[in-house]
Amino acid sequence: MGVATRAQAKRKRSQQQSGSQEPPPRAGGGAGDPDLDLISLLPDGVLGDIISLLPTSDGARTQALSRRWRPLWPLAPLNLATRGGGGIVDEAAVTCILAAHGGPARRFAVSNLALAGLDGWLRSPALDGLQELDVSYSAAASPKPAMPPSALCFSSTLRVARLGCCHFPDAVAAGQVHFPHLQHLTLRLVNVSVHSLHTMLAGCPALDSLVLKNSYGFRRLRINSGSLSCFAVHYSDRPDKTEEIMMQELILENTPCLQRLMHGGPYGDCGMLVSVISAPKLKLLGRLTDGFGRLEFGGTVFQGLNLITMATTMRSLKHLALFNNALSLDIIIDFMRCFPCLEKLYIRTYTWGMENVWPDKPLDRMECLDLHLKRMVLAFYLGNKLHVDVASFFLLNANVLESMKLVVEPYQVNDRKWTEKQRKQLQLENRASSSAQIEFVTLLCFSCPKDIHELSEPFEHIF
Repeated sequence: MGVATRAQAKRKRSQQQSGSQEPPPRAGGGAGDPDLDLISLLPDGVLGDIISLLPTSDGARTQALSRRWRPLWPLAPLNLATRGGGGIVDEAAVTCILAAHGGPARRFAVSNLALAGLDGWLRSPALDGLQELDVSYSAAASPKPAMPPSALCFSSTLRVARLGCCHFPDAVAAGQVHFPHLQHLTLRLVNVSVHSLHTMLAGCPALDSLVLKNSYGFRRLRINSGSLSCFAVHYSDRPDKTEEIMMQELILENTPCLQRLMHGGPYGDCGMLVSVISAPKLKLLGRLTDGFGRLEFGGTVFQGLNLITMATTMRSLKHLALFNNALSLDIIIDFMRCFPCLEKLYIRTYTWGMENVWPDKPLDRMECLDLHLKRMVLAFYLGNKLHVDVASFFLLNANVLESMKLVVEPYQVNDRKWTEKQRKQLQLENRASSSAQIEFVTLLCFSCPKDIHELSEPFEHIF
């Protein structure tokens, strides 16, 4: 026992001596001290990435944090973004930043540009390896200037491109474009020929989303892409009210990965023809309106919102948005039959009243109502008999409905007496799904989202 006790005592003394030789904790506290600066212990490359994610002005201010951070800003990946307040871009400041920057480039975003300056900036060595390009000339410029060929210099590294208020470079039409890593492309107020657009798409084998906002110069767009998952088009003008050539026909010829097909804007859908030849994963479609020209998939044809021929169904579709001015359950039911696996249905109407809102034919059991429909939004809900009947139809027949959102005027949301009356008229006690909840909300936004590919629920921004 004595030997064991002496050995234990020796080990204890050794541990105490070893502990006494440990360096004292850093100023500011120990491991559990909330004031301990652990971020500064990260490698330079990681800190540089953090700085590059900050707005330009905030990134520059990191130099004042400590001596550790001071040399990082000039060498961090460049994230230069300016929106040109008052329509003026400080060209001297942009030139100075590019000249002084010694690190790689991540993002370059400038808008409201005059004609001079852009080409020189894009040729700057400071932008070598650029990943995100967001440039736009002034919307007031007439005629629209051509995007300089230097915009194509980043073809090997570019992942995101947003181009605005310009003519597309002629080099695109000549087939001199290959963007192997480009994932997101947005063209806003861009005049581009159909040949240039087709060539551009063919040169983007990794393209995930394509957004065309008020872009002109082509009537028919044929999409063949093995990678595209989201396509959105937005027009603010009527085809008969502008001298520009607007897209009037869309053909999805071979789009095996396409999941979202979106159409937005107050106009531009007048007479639009959409033919879906191959889009086996299409999950989200909208908005479709009364003014829509024609929608075809398989042998099924819609003229406007009216079903002309039903030869096949599309079971992949889960989200659908309809703008139906003359609100009709017959029309809505036809869409639910064609898309039997719908989970979310968005309906917008301006109708004040209409007779014969209930279906003209006896309602057979529907897979959509029995098994799938979980969420419904009815925008511009007025609380009149027509709208109450439509909302009640879904409450009384949708067996797995979880949520119904009724978009109303702000004063109606705050009118407790009105909302209680509506709940009573909607026969909530007889709802088919005991978990169905009703919510009265106001319209928060009516615009096409800027980065639609980043939104999990894009229709929430237009309903």
